[in-house]
Amino acid sequence: MSQVRVTPRMDSRMRRKHPSERPSHGKKVLGGIEKKYSGGNNRLVRNRRYTNNMRLLHTADWHVGSTLAGLDRFGETGKLLDELFAAAQTEKVDVVIVAGDVFDNPMPSNISQKLVFDFFARLSGAGIRSVVLAGNHDGQVFVPSKSLLSLGTASVFEKPSGEQYQVGFRSRADEPVVVTALPYPHERVVMKLNGAGDDIHGDYAGSVSTFIRWLAGQMHASDINIFAAHLMIAGAQLTDTERPMSVSPFFAVPAQSLPSSTMYNALGHVHRHQQLVNAPTRSEYSGTIFRVNFSEEGTPKGFNLVDTDTRGNLTVQFCELKSAIELHNVECAVDDWANRLEPYRNRGYTKARIHADDPPFNLQGEIRAVCPWVVKVEFLRSEAATTTRPTIEALASTSLETVQSMYRAYNGNATEDVMKVVGELFQEVTHADTDA
Repeated sequence: MSQVRVTPRMDSRMRRKHPSERPSHGKKVLGGIEKKYSGGNNRLVRNRRYTNNMRLLHTADWHVGSTLAGLDRFGETGKLLDELFAAAQTEKVDVVIVAGDVFDNPMPSNISQKLVFDFFARLSGAGIRSVVLAGNHDGQVFVPSKSLLSLGTASVFEKPSGEQYQVGFRSRADEPVVVTALPYPHERVVMKLNGAGDDIHGDYAGSVSTFIRWLAGQMHASDINIFAAHLMIAGAQLTDTERPMSVSPFFAVPAQSLPSSTMYNALGHVHRHQQLVNAPTRSEYSGTIFRVNFSEEGTPKGFNLVDTDTRGNLTVQFCELKSAIELHNVECAVDDWANRLEPYRNRGYTKARIHADDPPFNLQGEIRAVCPWVVKVEFLRSEAATTTRPTIEALASTSLETVQSMYRAYNGNATEDVMKVVGELFQEVTHADTDA
């Protein structure tokens, strides 16, 4: 991997345009044509004004290996990765940036790894560069594979570092491009980078902001600078699919802390595609490539296609992935569920929400037998009390280190004996029977 170490200097001939001077951005391209990707069957409309720009494809949060109501999603994931690869080829992108959470867990299955590494191998075979960041779900999975991936055209960043944080290359238009990477900043790693050693009692958001300022100081004004990070940014619109602890206010970094000297900040971690309005330069979450659960019914899923150059021109287009399976929530009564569910046959996966205080025995099994596209049945009882307490499932998906860090943040004088008890309680709760 080509590492670029530069010192900041200003070039009087180069002036980054203020956001107010740049063209308007969004899903509309020149001529009012909306751009969507549909698996390579339909050719994309070219943005002819910027044919010689640097072009990148920004994606994140693949969560390969994720399941839905006990069903694996390998078939869907494979089709989505095929779409991404076809788009990278069709659009002649210079680089594909994957901003973290490639896998759904730190010990992915062989099938998950094959899907992912075959994708990067195909990119390499097509001569397309890729930049891959580890997210909070990825753990150390990229450490042993980093050297192998680098033999192709992939640059892998598995943890924040003051030594390996940039990759530089020339675009097809022979313009200098530098991608500065910030993989998910686990608490201890960030504190050490900022000289705090093992002390994690400090301000997490402040420490991450300090490190981002240092990274920004290594950028060169005459390059096309891209910042890629797996971060929780304050003010981002969340879904019901992120790990609750990882998007808490404790981990929220101010949008104003993002680099201002970049052309584009490519973000991962939050599952909803969105632009951050308070950021100093164009900053977007690409979102997940599929609908994680039924709370995302109707939510578009896709990737960002970004065109930019050294003159300050920038366009960002969200391109929808058509292989993302649709999810539906259908309200039913005990005596009309068949009629209510039939229209959703061959339309993806459905959750049946049955209003019944005393549902008939084995109604769930009957619904699943008659309507195989229904993958989840939920009974809604009128007397059921709502609760806002965290679920065991939410706690079980959060690391012990994160729980300990947050406990110390709010109880600064916690002794080792207390932390030991916290660890024991964590193990007891997360191994509980969630169906009890």
